Amino acid sequence: MMRPAIKRSKGSPQRPLRPIIRVLTEGRKTEPQYIKLLNREYRNVRIDIDPKDTGLSAISLLQRAREYKRKNSRKNPAFDEIWIIFDVDDNSVNTINKVIQEATDSDIKIAISNPCFELWLVLHYQDQTGYIERRKIQSRAKALGIIKGKATADQTLIEKYGEARNRAKNLETKHRGDGSKPWENPSSQIWKFVDRVIAYSTQNRGK
Repeated sequence: MMRPAIKRSKGSPQRPLRPIIRVLTEGRKTEPQYIKLLNREYRNVRIDIDPKDTGLSAISLLQRAREYKRKNSRKNPAFDEIWIIFDVDDNSVNTINKVIQEATDSDIKIAISNPCFELWLVLHYQDQTGYIERRKIQSRAKALGIIKGKATADQTLIEKYGEARNRAKNLETKHRGDGSKPWENPSSQIWKFVDRVIAYSTQNRGK
């Protein structure tokens, strides 16, 4: 549930502060670059990402997020929602299931990509309905000009968000139809995170 935006204390300008979403990511470069793009586009919400909260394993992300949740004050919260974003990579099914269950129990949101985050970027431009290896989807992202080195692309990722969202949702539907997990290859749940960013931004617009 979204809480009302916090107001400043007495004596300071009485305008609501932006809602804050805290994010921890497995990736050190590409995911933070994409989050910077979202921060520039959706200015009514702040996406808080610290370099020390990047480059961690799925289990470590979960543990750190739980610690943040434990310390988050109800009276003066440091964030409204907390997310962990990671790739399936070499994580076992047991590890993925553990992270999903414990995150759910702790009210921590998750967004998983399989094989990797670059699939989400590619989905802005084209479908990918069959199994694909990490290196191949990363090469395709570079060939499409979406990433240069480890930096994510441009405003096109904002403009084509609806297309990427539809393609990612279609993949989940396909997996469920096959009787497979919604996070199996290929899949990306990043759209769920972006939807929340947009929802918070819209909620706070004009306040």
